[in-house]
Order: sequence, then structure tokens, then C-alpha cells
Amino acid sequence: MGVHMDTIREQKLEALKTASEYLERLIPAMEQVISEIKGEMQEDTVDFLLQIIDGFNFMIETYNVTRDLVNDPEPLIVDEELEKVVGSLSEGFSRKDYSAIADELSNDIVPFLKVFKEASTRLSA
Repeated sequence: MGVHMDTIREQKLEALKTASEYLERLIPAMEQVISEIKGEMQEDTVDFLLQIIDGFNFMIETYNVTRDLVNDPEPLIVDEELEKVVGSLSEGFSRKDYSAIADELSNDIVPFLKVFKEASTRLSA
């Protein structure tokens, strides 16, 4: 039993290391798309946004698998809050309300990603 637990922990730490490296690129890209939406929308801004949302979904999946490590010893991320944020984001998409999406990214998602990045960097160091 102990051996399997170690293996699972190692896999989670490996996932966090990947997340930490991925977030190095995702956070600046997300900040870039926010400024495009709030400023000058380019013809590829929506495509860029969709790629970034794919990246965000990948980070949510990684967080879901590693939340026990991330929130130990103290909860850094409140799952209910995160669910609300994801819900608001998909509402924004269903209305194609890019301004609301940019606000959601800026106010809630970038801060979540920064906390997750800090935790994943610390845990996988």
C-alpha cells in the first residue's frame, strides 16, 4: 500500500511541476488576451482566447488531481469559489460577452492561476 501512495504522490508532484512550467506561459498569455479584449480586438483574439481557455481547463484538471497537496497544510483555493468562477465564465461564453469574460479572467482566474502557480512551484521544487 505504502509504495502505491508514494507513486501517486510522485505523479502528482510531476503534474505540479508541469503546471508550474505551463503557467509561466499561460498567465502572460491570459493577461495579453485580456488587454486585447479590453482594448483593440484583433481578428484572431477570439481564437487566442479559446486556446487560453483550453489551457485554463488543463490547469483546472491538474488542480483537481492535486488539490490535496495544494491545500495542505492550509486551504489556498476554495473549490466552491472556483466552481462559481467557471460557471460565470461559461455564461459569458454562451452570451459571447467578451467584456464579461475579460473581467472574469482578470478578477478571478488570473489570481487563481497565480496562487496555483505559487503552490505548484513550491511543491515541485
